[in-house]
Amino acid sequence: MDVSAPAAHGCPGCGAPHPPGDRFCEQCGARFESGAASAGRDACPSCGASPESGDEDGYCTVCGLPGRLPGDREELDLSAAAAVTDQGLVHRRNEDAFHLAVVAHGHGSAVVCDGISSAAAGDRAAQTAARAAGRTLATAAGDPSHDGVDVTMAAVRAAGDAVERVPWSPEADRGMPSCTLVSALWRDGEIVVGWIGDSRAYWLGIDGCRQLTIDDSWAAERVAAGHITLLEAARDPRFHAITHWVGGDAPDRPPRVVTVHPDQPGRLMLCSDGLWNYAPEAAELAALVDALPAGAAPAAVARSLTETALARGGRDNITVAVIDIDPEVGLRGSR
Repeated sequence: MDVSAPAAHGCPGCGAPHPPGDRFCEQCGARFESGAASAGRDACPSCGASPESGDEDGYCTVCGLPGRLPGDREELDLSAAAAVTDQGLVHRRNEDAFHLAVVAHGHGSAVVCDGISSAAAGDRAAQTAARAAGRTLATAAGDPSHDGVDVTMAAVRAAGDAVERVPWSPEADRGMPSCTLVSALWRDGEIVVGWIGDSRAYWLGIDGCRQLTIDDSWAAERVAAGHITLLEAARDPRFHAITHWVGGDAPDRPPRVVTVHPDQPGRLMLCSDGLWNYAPEAAELAALVDALPAGAAPAAVARSLTETALARGGRDNITVAVIDIDPEVGLRGSR
């Protein structure tokens, strides 16, 4: 008997072939919402059990892990810039948030925030911080007369002030609302990145991928001081403990800021640790991106990296923002 592979379908966005069951096009990033791609959306994300296996509290009666709530995933595709945030497969809600804006002349800004799980209202803290910082950065993106570092510092202050106003109950026996934050402002060939915590920024250029941020974490600081190796740090339960965050009880110290002037086109990527936990080295992220078709759109890259994190366990919320930048013309593909 002659058994052949299932016929590939054509992407409705760009016409590129894709096998049945794919959730998005690896070339242009278009989502597929019919057939096998959507047939199992209500099944348990952890074990694949049918929707009927969930109990009244939303937990799967087969594997015991929580299901996914409405709003568990949000996507924004601005052509030359895109972002995805996903609840993951274990957490009951998504405590990540992002901001993404593109203005005239290819200028723009992005923010990724990750709510602190041990604190109260982590989801609202992340959403509030991303929105407040995003507004400040987006306003300055269209006005190069404002110094990028000053604007970034102001954006982080705005995020901190906003998070301090998030309602919370001290009786909950949890810390004050707080989150991490990484931001980027790009204008006229200059990229200014600011951060607090362990959400990261990367530059993917023709000469490879490099991490632009240094984690505000127990592990990163111990390794940098020469007190411990990275392998030893990874075995310590404090490996993911952060030493700086956005919130009312945060340490009194400024965010870190770095300015980059790329001389070749490339990609800027911001992400929460829900992604980089599964690819902690810059070279690993570069390999994941390089495995995609040449010229894959930012939406396709963001979705592919998110799906990789899900496939490798999805044990945390996942957020990825990808921006194509050409220092000669601003944002590639912008009008």
